[in-house]
Amino acid sequence: MNSETMNGSVKVTLMGRSFSIRTQDNPEHVQAAAQRVQEQVDQLRRLGTTVASDRLLALVALNLAGELLQKEKTQDQGLNSLLSELDGIVLQAQGLAEAPLR
Repeated sequence: MNSETMNGSVKVTLMGRSFSIRTQDNPEHVQAAAQRVQEQVDQLRRLGTTVASDRLLALVALNLAGELLQKEKTQDQGLNSLLSELDGIVLQAQGLAEAPLR
């Protein structure tokens, strides 16, 4: 996997083929994404998956989408937990604010 910037495009190599991606994204980010895809391809190949390139890339896309969905779910759960804790703190603060001073 290789990447180089040329006038708003990034050249990457996946599965032995070169692609020029026109993007305004950070070239290092594009390179990291291409590397992640290549790692998934390599992993599937090590498992003995022998399918055509387009199907292999479809499997990689599904795997990566599944990972993304799981991370989003985990983040949503973490955010909901944090909001619940903040609600508890607000209720405690309200109780303290309403308590008579001695």
